[in-house]
Amino acid sequence: MRMNRLWLTLSIIVSLALGPSRLYAQSFVILDGNLRVTSLDGLWRFHTGDNPAWADPRFDDSQWPLLKSTEGWSSQGYKGYSGLAWYRFHVTIPAGMDDLSITLPFILTSYEVYSDGQRIGTLGTMPPDPVPYSSWGNRIFSLPLSHGSARQVEIAIRVWHWPAWVDYESGGPSAGGSLIGSTKEIQRSYAEYRAARCWSFSSHVILSLLQTLAAIAVLLLFLLRRSEREYLWFSLLLAFSAAHGWATLYEGLQVARIMLIDPLMYTLGFPCVGLAQLAFYRQLLKARRSPLYWISLACLLAALAYGLLALFSSVAVTSPFQFFLIFSLTMLPGYAWILSLLFVRARQRHVDARLLLAPVLLQTSAVLFQWVAIITYVLGWQHRLGFHISLSDRPFLIELVQVGNLLFLLGVFAILILRFTRTRSAEERFAAEVQAARNVQQYLIPEHLPPTPGLAIESVYRPSREVGGDFFQVLPNASDGSTLIVVGDVAGKGMEAGMLATLIVGGIRTAASFTTEPLRILSLLNERMQGRGLATCVALHIERDGSATLANAGHLPPYLNGQEMAMEGALPLGSVSGITFPVLRFKLAEGDALMLMTDGVAEAQNAEGHLFGFERIAEMLRKGVAAAALAAAAQDFGQEDDITVLTVRSVAA
Repeated sequence: MRMNRLWLTLSIIVSLALGPSRLYAQSFVILDGNLRVTSLDGLWRFHTGDNPAWADPRFDDSQWPLLKSTEGWSSQGYKGYSGLAWYRFHVTIPAGMDDLSITLPFILTSYEVYSDGQRIGTLGTMPPDPVPYSSWGNRIFSLPLSHGSARQVEIAIRVWHWPAWVDYESGGPSAGGSLIGSTKEIQRSYAEYRAARCWSFSSHVILSLLQTLAAIAVLLLFLLRRSEREYLWFSLLLAFSAAHGWATLYEGLQVARIMLIDPLMYTLGFPCVGLAQLAFYRQLLKARRSPLYWISLACLLAALAYGLLALFSSVAVTSPFQFFLIFSLTMLPGYAWILSLLFVRARQRHVDARLLLAPVLLQTSAVLFQWVAIITYVLGWQHRLGFHISLSDRPFLIELVQVGNLLFLLGVFAILILRFTRTRSAEERFAAEVQAARNVQQYLIPEHLPPTPGLAIESVYRPSREVGGDFFQVLPNASDGSTLIVVGDVAGKGMEAGMLATLIVGGIRTAASFTTEPLRILSLLNERMQGRGLATCVALHIERDGSATLANAGHLPPYLNGQEMAMEGALPLGSVSGITFPVLRFKLAEGDALMLMTDGVAEAQNAEGHLFGFERIAEMLRKGVAAAALAAAAQDFGQEDDITVLTVRSVAA
């Protein structure tokens, strides 16, 4: 006790020796030069208004009231005050302390710091053209050097508080933590504070990082499954949520321009997330566009337009609370639509809806509860919950909304992985079915042709898909030495065309068991095809002596020795019941070559949209090209349909 009184007496003597004017301001004394850091928390002189003379160390501020430096002025008799105000205090510094710095806590909104009338630092942009900035943390300012002599330093802080924050944020210092001392120690103390503040944002970092990585992973799933757009919408939903989290983190750890960060946070974090949510749930649960859906969509689009207006125009309302209130209200219809959709789908025993119902209900409840806490706090109805509802502050701050978002993220991500697995299994089953169909198609397009005495037959088949719609059959008759050749093309592509071609080949083999007459075979196939589809087809019967009979059902005429054979036109199989198909009779001499093909050759199309065409076919045939060369040329030109080319050459038996 006696030692404390001695230090107090010495302090008063030193203060009196340095001049009576120094007693006007609130005093802080560094009692020991070896004590490298001293707290400035206490009572500071305060005055509203603005006067440049208030930075002068000789100004008499003894009539100014004293306010606590650990809380804002709103709770100390100046509630609702915005604009300019000043704080003043002085510090007695013993000899031997020269390289000094001061660190100040978060002060709303922008401010300048003066040391003995000299400005030593600023944060934000001050009047006459103020721009609100936020810095939710301490800042360091260096004091001018004094060459080690004992002195008193008058500290003046000029503060401008943004009117848009006056209803729910107090002007001036928001907390304790003001310090003065050696620059080295102040920097070390600031580094410790900075580390502690970064640690307090660990939950934001973890959640934003998880959302970012999950957005990338789901986007990769979408690139593998482009037809399943729920992956795309969920990736965008996560990306917008992560952007909002990173913006919050930036605002909490850096000096940020409020009217740039806040509109971006609300514009990206509310309407864009809401729009992505609507698209995701509609695609995931195959929902119809109900009136509530259209209302939700209209509200979110209006909110997005308002947010963009606030970014690029000064006409829009500039209060962050008004931003928050408007965007919160515009998202309520969307949440109502999502929850009602989940309940309906869950009652319909939809697996994904049942798995999502609990995490989405928890997330939505957390968000709504957080909104209510913010609104009631700003309106002054409660001060217990504040802005953020936290569940734990150890080892770092964990908020209720973060827990809801994390559970939602894990739930949806698990569902999408399960859906991806189910889709992959379905694709594997489909691939097995395609392979089975491909095996069946070996009967449509025989790999090895049977021996045909007197005829040399060459065939080329190039399907445009795994299973094609072209077919041909070569059926020699051992009893009389004749050969039946049937070539056709089913209208359409893929599995359906392949199955119909299988039906036709079965009909050909059945008909060939009791007749080799081309017209009768086509008539039987035509009746069998009624109501099942369309197919062009040509049936050719060549006898041992070269006599040939050709019947055509809408197919391309064959080419005899490079020249197209003249035939009447006809309808394809399956079009009209009971019709008669044109028949052509001719004779193949030794050395004659007959080429049959499907329309996939003529309809090949290049990148400029030009067709391979019949003129190019005729030109190549005049040059005597083989079936393989013609098929390869059409395929290289730009294959659009199945290509089948069959060459029949008469040779010596």
